[in-house]
Amino acid sequence: MNKTKIIKETVNTDEATDQEQQLATELQLISMLRENTEILLRHPELLAVLEVPHESGKAVSLIERQVTVLRKKMQTQDDRLRDLMSVARDNERLAKSRHSLALSLLAAHDLDDVTRIVLDVLSNELAADHAVIKLFSDDKERIEKSCGLFVDVNDDALTVFNTMLQQKNTICGKASAAQKAFLFSDRAESIASVAVIPLIAGANLGLIGLGANNAERFKSSMGTEFLSQVGELISATLAVHLEP
Repeated sequence: MNKTKIIKETVNTDEATDQEQQLATELQLISMLRENTEILLRHPELLAVLEVPHESGKAVSLIERQVTVLRKKMQTQDDRLRDLMSVARDNERLAKSRHSLALSLLAAHDLDDVTRIVLDVLSNELAADHAVIKLFSDDKERIEKSCGLFVDVNDDALTVFNTMLQQKNTICGKASAAQKAFLFSDRAESIASVAVIPLIAGANLGLIGLGANNAERFKSSMGTEFLSQVGELISATLAVHLEP
């Protein structure tokens, strides 16, 4: 065997052995520190002399590094707390809106009152650029007089909502071109995100469509509990005012 090759293999073997020994030593040290967490309390001078590499490349003492880590943790906790407080404020606001809507619906005198209240509240509270109500009917005369409020329950265009109506699901996010066209007519092209609330009280009464020009306003990741609860309130009120 070539003498140079033998020397290289010996060097590589020695390096591997050194790395293994270093790893074993580090593992022993880690184990010792885990089992003797109070060692730094007994020897606080170590905090000042131990150095830890920093992202900037400059070595800092262990105590400085600990302070940095603690500050980052506190900042993360502060951010989480602010997020939770923001969610809590939003939930409180929505609860008040729901309560106010319920009182207003109870005071509604007729169907016109109901639709006006619903569109005003949802547009303002949910920052929708467009809000519509489509009520299903098989009364041709009512449909002709409704100016877009009533739609033919047998209209083939409604098939694009079949799954949602069958599953009684409120949806948020993107809608198909056919869905947007049915709900928003000539305004459909400007709408980037939607929320659609089914109106169901024993039977399918209709749909509420909320449209926004901002694609981030109504996202599929949004919770729909508030919208679903509002839909139930509105459906119960409509069921009364839609009675012949």
